[in-house]
Amino acid sequence: MIRSKQGKKRGFVVLVTAVSLIVLIGMLGLAVDLGRVYIVKNEAQAFADLAAIAAARHLDGKQAGIDNAKTEVANSTNGWDFGTQSFPAAIRTVEFATSATGPWFVTPSGSLIGYAFVRVTVNPVVNLSFLPATGSSYTQTVTARSVAGVVPATFPLGGYLPFSPFAHNNTDPNYGFTIGEDYAFHWPSNVSAQGTACGGDQVSWPLYNFSSTVPGQVRGYFELQSASAIGNAILGGAQVLALAVGDVLNMTSGNKQAEAAALTTRAGYDTDQTNYPATPGTAPPYFGNGMRLVVMPVNDGPSAAPPYTVLGFASFLLNTTYAVGGGNKPWCAIYMGSTTAGGMEAAVRLTSPGLMW
Repeated sequence: MIRSKQGKKRGFVVLVTAVSLIVLIGMLGLAVDLGRVYIVKNEAQAFADLAAIAAARHLDGKQAGIDNAKTEVANSTNGWDFGTQSFPAAIRTVEFATSATGPWFVTPSGSLIGYAFVRVTVNPVVNLSFLPATGSSYTQTVTARSVAGVVPATFPLGGYLPFSPFAHNNTDPNYGFTIGEDYAFHWPSNVSAQGTACGGDQVSWPLYNFSSTVPGQVRGYFELQSASAIGNAILGGAQVLALAVGDVLNMTSGNKQAEAAALTTRAGYDTDQTNYPATPGTAPPYFGNGMRLVVMPVNDGPSAAPPYTVLGFASFLLNTTYAVGGGNKPWCAIYMGSTTAGGMEAAVRLTSPGLMW
């Protein structure tokens, strides 16, 4: 009788142990498979986020911008499955839209102006090892998606200034400019001597004596005519139109030297008030809040006749002050480098990242 009870106890222990092992192995398998799925989700989302941001930087209202955005996604080196697998064309989609909510088009047609948003979607397939034993599929598709857009910055940083410097070179990626050197973005009706011009414009003088090589009414302003509108654009960064490389700039007339006060006011908003000297070849060690760091479209003059064409966009550091009624003194700024096509002092932002199964 006693032996029979002991045998039953042993059998029960063996049965419970067997059931427990099955449950534990099942839970371990579940954890392994689900863990792999979540890792792939994070890897896929990182790819979509970074690819969308990189692609959006190319959107400039032109077909070339769309093509370059697609190429940017295709060339991304981020992978999944611990970086051992890529995201080939078969599992990724790149779409474009004029708003963050769509509608979305893989190949936009017609006018491309306004296509400032890109959506990147990837669908990697994870092979499962243990979950199929529970009746699940042998694979799990993971979907990661991100939307990035070129969103114009708002005041106080604002948009591009309503000035357009002349390129010194139409093929150099820096437009013939030297980083750290001074260049004129506004000039008076007459420059009395070479030494009174901005440092960078004194090179190959008098070709860049703009007061004698361009029509008398051209002073560097484009599109805007009234002094109040120009002042608002300087202080608030009002976007007149979305410019892209190849667009035409209609230069406006008038000296409007009173706008120097608006430039000085804008520069005064900056947290860095150091009056950096021009040092050709070296960008100044600027550490401000961005109010003096401005973007302007660079045009193909003065060798060409107006209206001029946008060659690209460049970043300049404003001086701390601009003299009102400066006579024949051009207004100079330090060249800091070329900047993103589109020239809206735009921020490329993720507008709706998300993870989906």
